[in-house]
Amino acid sequence: MNNEIITTTLIILGFFIIFPLFWSTIVYLISRIGGWGSMAEAYPYREPLAANCFSLQSAILRLASNYNGVLKICADEQGVYFSVLFLFRPGHSPFFVPWEEISGTKKRYFFYSVIDLRFQRTPNLPFRIYQRTADRLVDVANGRWAYSE
Repeated sequence: MNNEIITTTLIILGFFIIFPLFWSTIVYLISRIGGWGSMAEAYPYREPLAANCFSLQSAILRLASNYNGVLKICADEQGVYFSVLFLFRPGHSPFFVPWEEISGTKKRYFFYSVIDLRFQRTPNLPFRIYQRTADRLVDVANGRWAYSE
């Protein structure tokens, strides 16, 4: 009986130690493979001034790194802020991109209209957001940014 309790306790403790390490490693690798880490290094984060925020947004980065419903995108008069939910934070530092360094082109991604964002400091890393999200950003930008058709 004592051996069963000890074994069960060790399994439970092992899970609470191993699983978070495994999760953090996987999430970190996704950030590196997808390019999020490079974008965050190129564009340091700063607090938004008076931002309009859109939670639970989605994006697709290179190699099909899909951030489905885990993004928080905030925009103010100076630019756009990108961050992920807490559980996905390892390797995903928030970052800020000024409006003048963002270009966007409308494209089709499978059955969806997406806007392929390109940032000047990381031009080879696509950051695709759904058109409805991009339209909200265009509204917030008040003429400082728009994507091309």
